[in-house]
This record gives sequence, structure tokens and C-alpha cells, in this order.
Amino acid sequence: MATDMDAWAQAGLIYELSEGVAWLRLNRPERRNAMDHYPGGQGPNGMGLRDALLEAIRNATEDKAVKVAVITGNGSVFSAGADLKAEALEIEPERRRPPTVARDDGLLYGWYRLLEAIWRSETPFIAAVNGPAIGGGCQLALACDLIYASETATFWEIFARIGLPLEGGAAWLLTRSLSLPLAKEMALLSEPLSAKQAFEWRLINGCVPAEQLESVAADVARKLATLGAPSKGPAASGVTRDVSARLGHIKGQLNAAWEQTMWQTFREESALLNTPAGDVSQ
Repeated sequence: MATDMDAWAQAGLIYELSEGVAWLRLNRPERRNAMDHYPGGQGPNGMGLRDALLEAIRNATEDKAVKVAVITGNGSVFSAGADLKAEALEIEPERRRPPTVARDDGLLYGWYRLLEAIWRSETPFIAAVNGPAIGGGCQLALACDLIYASETATFWEIFARIGLPLEGGAAWLLTRSLSLPLAKEMALLSEPLSAKQAFEWRLINGCVPAEQLESVAADVARKLATLGAPSKGPAASGVTRDVSARLGHIKGQLNAAWEQTMWQTFREESALLNTPAGDVSQ
């Protein structure tokens, strides 16, 4: 694990675990936390920030010591998205299909892996958006389960301005997070959306002063990591129970319901009711 963390740090990602909360810090402030990737990254064997982030997300999913994960950026920008100075393709040259890239290549090697890793993970992910989230950086934030932003943050679907289609799953995320007219306003006008406006649109969970962002994210993460039975009322219990796995089930239920019929949603609910809620300790 230490070896992995050293490699991720070289690639521009700082990974820390404290009291059940994994902190994933994008750390390329000189490049506005733009995400480069194999083979042009600064990590071992050309590992880039996007590759390191993908590995760290998977680690936060698989490590039973991790109850919650927080993604944030170092510096004044959350992430500028793709590093446009990096080589566009991370497919090995001998495996490329010129002159265009097949759609399978885009799914196997592109942004899809990153967003799916967060979406399918049963670990709750919190985005602590410390500054502008641009392009793929905007999608990284919106893919998280809870989103808190500094008052200095913006959310910018910049693609129309640079002659590109929506990338990183933006069309899917925006149309499920906003009404269609608002999604179109954000994507077609291609203007930065302030954190205050994003909160008013209910695109994010909270907009807070910059100096309070990390403490707010840490408090929410701590609450999720230590969630237990209420101390009063009919559901009160003197038994201490680790319900982090159940939180993962609930996240999975909600995400799946976005993609399923009502019948499928109830079928999954019935199956989960027969699954133990978590370890019990006195």
C-alpha cells in the first residue's frame, strides 16, 4: 500500500486515511490539477493523475478500513479536467485504430472508468470542491455522492467553447441532476456556474465559505463513518453496530434506481432486507 501511495504521489495524488475517512487530494496545482494519464504522466512508468485517481478510488472501495472517501484539490482550483498538453490517447500506439478512435477504446481507456468506479463503489464519496471544477473536473465532482463547494468554486461545462462534445458523462450526469432546460443552459451557454447558483439549482449539497470547506466535508464524512442507531425513540439501541456496509447498500439502491424500473428497485430492496446490517459489538 505504501508503495502504491508513493506512486500516486509522484503522479499528483495525495492519499491519506484517518479514522475511516480516505482523503484523495489532487496535487498538481501548477497545472490547475489537470488530469494527465499514461504514458505521459509523472508517476512510475508514465502513470498520470487520472490513473492514480482511478487506482485510489478502487482502493477506497476495497479497503474495509475505509468507510467514506473525500476528493478535493490542492491549490486554488479543484480540477481543470483533462490536461490538454498531455497526449490525447493512453492506448498503446500499436493497438490504436487510426484515423478515428473506436467507441470501445473510449470506454476501455477514457473517462468512463473513473466515473463508473465512483458510481459503482459502495463507499460514499464526498466532493469538497475548493475552486473551479472545469470540464472533466466538473464531472468528477458531480459523480460524487455528496457535493460541498467553496463560495469561490464554479462548475464549468466548457466543451462548447472549445469545439468538443460533452465529455466525461456530462450529458448523463446533468440530465439526471437538473431539469432538462437547466442542463441545456449549463451545457449550451458554456459559462461557469457559481457555487451559489449551483446550490440554488440543487446541483450540489452545500455552498460554504472557503475557510470552512474542509471542516464541513470532514464533519459530514465523520458522521457517515460513525453512523449508528439513534439514542432515543423507538429505534434506539444500546448495541453498537457498524452500519457502513448498509450505507453502501443504500447508495447502491439509489444509484441503481436511477437506471432501473420500479419492479427492479423493489426486487433489490427485498434481497437487501435479508442481508445482515453489519458487525455487532458491545
